Amino acid sequence: MRIAVAGSHGTGKSTLIAAFLAERPGYQHEPEAFELLGDDVELTPSEGPTADGLQVLLEHTMAALASHEPGALVVFERSPVDYLAYAAASRSWPKGAAARFLRTFVPPVRRSLKGLDLIAFVPVSAAGPPSRSDENPRFRRRVDEALRRALIDDEHGLFQDEGAPVVVELPPRPDRQLAELIRLTGAARGASR
Repeated sequence: MRIAVAGSHGTGKSTLIAAFLAERPGYQHEPEAFELLGDDVELTPSEGPTADGLQVLLEHTMAALASHEPGALVVFERSPVDYLAYAAASRSWPKGAAARFLRTFVPPVRRSLKGLDLIAFVPVSAAGPPSRSDENPRFRRRVDEALRRALIDDEHGLFQDEGAPVVVELPPRPDRQLAELIRLTGAARGASR
């Protein structure tokens, strides 16, 4: 099963994935693109990557999805949809840049999602990890809201094609998130037999 764990920064995605891999050691891990490319990605002063930087991260993530065949056991830290949400949430980009980014990248993101079976959305929650002092909490919340609109409300029409992944919002409490992810992967494994 090809899984992406989606969510705003500081929601506990890495911790959840580490716990999941301990329970499901047969899965490969595809780290977040920023972990691999962060030194080469230009950042805005307050809100994460510039439009060009976000494009680099998104294109890397879509290429990583394409490298795994159906039936692969892999968990991705972030989905391509995450990068659309970061663009939608940005207020530090030049006027019109976010709208151009979305117009340009919604179609390839829609196509790339066929490389996933499940997107597990980790929402910002009072029960989750606290935000770090160096993070902009308003930006974190805007990214969360943009992700909810994109993943749950399908604001961009990403999940209407045949072969689109299932999207599940995980419970707000971190101790329940792992149990739900294990249940979902176990249910899918049983359904494929």
